[in-house]
Amino acid sequence: MKIGSRTLKTAAAAGIAMLISETIHLDYYVFAAIIAILSIQETRKKSFRASYERVMASLIAIGMGALMFTLLGYSPATLTLYFVMFIPLVQQLKLQDGMITSVVILTHLYTEGQFSLDLFVNELLLIAIGVGVGLVVNMYMPTLDKEIERIKDNIDRALAVHFYDVAACVETGVYNDHSMMLLKTRDYLKQGKDLALRRMGNSIGKRNEDMDYLYFRMRERQYDILKRIAENSREITMVVNEAKPVATFLRRVGDNVNQRADASTFLRELEETIEHYRKNVPLPTSREEFEVRSSLLNILSDVKSYLILKERYILLLQEHGHPGQKRAQ
Repeated sequence: MKIGSRTLKTAAAAGIAMLISETIHLDYYVFAAIIAILSIQETRKKSFRASYERVMASLIAIGMGALMFTLLGYSPATLTLYFVMFIPLVQQLKLQDGMITSVVILTHLYTEGQFSLDLFVNELLLIAIGVGVGLVVNMYMPTLDKEIERIKDNIDRALAVHFYDVAACVETGVYNDHSMMLLKTRDYLKQGKDLALRRMGNSIGKRNEDMDYLYFRMRERQYDILKRIAENSREITMVVNEAKPVATFLRRVGDNVNQRADASTFLRELEETIEHYRKNVPLPTSREEFEVRSSLLNILSDVKSYLILKERYILLLQEHGHPGQKRAQ
């Protein structure tokens, strides 16, 4: 059985909050543990947002509850009317995360049968201790950097394999099914984006931006292009004269799939290659040859789009102060 860091944080926050509340002799001290548990969220930003909603909703609950019970009496009818008014108000104010704590606070007011300053202070302290302990404990977040780098490497290797497979198809005229590798690449991209978003959610006080998230978005768009390339490679049913240099070029692109490689050199070479084929390659002698050459041009056009995305990403890195990009040779 694996016990994760979030489980440990939840247990610690609950125990500390209940210990503090019991030590200072608060009524309903177990409630502080519940609030602390609810304050442990996936990211720091989510934790702060949920805690804000919880505090605001609880204050509204205390105010509305005290007023309605005082004016209308402590009865099930008053409780029903309270919920009819309170629930739409909380939803309107977008404080849904505070619904549970508010209901519990209301039960405290109802159980006491009267509203007093001591009860008011007791509830405020329970809220403050639960939220405070939960936020402090949740400030610890295990680093995601190594996991993100591992996934980025997996994606780079998977994209390189795509290029090698297409190169082999161009060179031999034999189609190689890419479906399994494409599915694996898609899973890597989803995992990477999720982790990058979690890290962004833990960056309190920083710009809501993450270069790794932008990297995964760039790779996601390249992945869509590679799916088109894979489809076009299905049409390569024979080996034409242009196959060898195109296959060599695709392998070189695959060799240089990495986070820092600049695509500008490849783009210049690709433009020259496409222009050369359009001007100097003789007309096809059969329909099959025509279709194969057309597919090769489509593949090269898609590779150009793929490389342009990478070039834009490198420029973005440089704009954000990430020097040391490698030139793809």
